[in-house]
Amino acid sequence: MIQTSTQNLLVLHAYGETTESQKQQLAREMATNESLHEELMELVRAKRELNRKLLSPSESSIRIIMEHSNKTEYLQEI
Repeated sequence: MIQTSTQNLLVLHAYGETTESQKQQLAREMATNESLHEELMELVRAKRELNRKLLSPSESSIRIIMEHSNKTEYLQEI
């Protein structure tokens, strides 16, 4: 089982947020534990997939919400 601190480092590394010393620590650990490298690759794949699926609301949805907000704005003042 991978230790929590190592899992945290893998996530940080997948997002490019590791320090130089953390990178060196991970490199040492991955040199002796192949499953860590596999775990890192899985995290990178998941991150890419999440980024591909990132969606924004449509313009019509934003317009409907804003219209509703404008219509009900006076209720907030009561």
